[in-house]
Amino acid sequence: MAMALEKQQLERIAQFVKNRIGVALSQEKLQRMSRRILNLMQELGFEDFHSFYHAIRFKKDEKVIQALLNAVTVNETYFWREHEQFTLLTQTILPRLILSQKRIRILVAPSSSGEEVYSIMMAISEEKTLLEQAEFEIIGIDIDSAMIQTARQGVYGKRSIEKLPPSYLQSYFEPYQEGYFRIIPEFREAATFLTANIFDPDLPHKLGTFDIIFSRNMLIYFDMNDKRRCFDIFAKLLKIGGYLFLGHADANGIDKTLFKPLGLGSPIYRLQKAL
Repeated sequence: MAMALEKQQLERIAQFVKNRIGVALSQEKLQRMSRRILNLMQELGFEDFHSFYHAIRFKKDEKVIQALLNAVTVNETYFWREHEQFTLLTQTILPRLILSQKRIRILVAPSSSGEEVYSIMMAISEEKTLLEQAEFEIIGIDIDSAMIQTARQGVYGKRSIEKLPPSYLQSYFEPYQEGYFRIIPEFREAATFLTANIFDPDLPHKLGTFDIIFSRNMLIYFDMNDKRRCFDIFAKLLKIGGYLFLGHADANGIDKTLFKPLGLGSPIYRLQKAL
């Protein structure tokens, strides 16, 4: 097997990934991932690039495709990231919703290895009156099946938890192996994690509608056309009047006649109408 993939081969991989999940991989990033993709091909028993590409492009071997997507997607996250949005969630958004309903559904897309889902659960748990007034369902989805398994296991190292308030570490984690901590069983059992593609046209049918969607630091990897496609999918997944939480670099290209900014000093939007 070759020691490195050729430029044309990397371009084929990039186009396949973009068509499949919307993520645009730069040449620089592909070059860095060349060895990772070659190792994956070897692990899966492919003797050359041609047979590997044939499996994903023409045979549509879902096992091989999922392994490739796991290898090339970005999964850097940590607990309590952009935590000011959790304060706005618990102090402003949820109290508004609870005035008219007693069951709140929250979607995190992508959920990566689970830190954001569990951070939301912690933020809500700190506000006892919210738990007394409403029932919460929190679902995390991600294209990377390995990250979904990590989220379900709920085991994290020191780097993931370094931004957490110390009291949260005491309340919501258990000691695991040396240097690792595990999310308490109550949270692991309450959270739902699913492998899913945000561009799956059947996603609204499979998941239903939500009151709140968190999608932070995913859209920065999409071109403008795929960003707009994604916003349309969010509009179908949200109830009218539902809230969309974005990362600070994600909002470029959003249709403000569809999603109204709340003006809270953070990229949080409210769905104005159905698509």
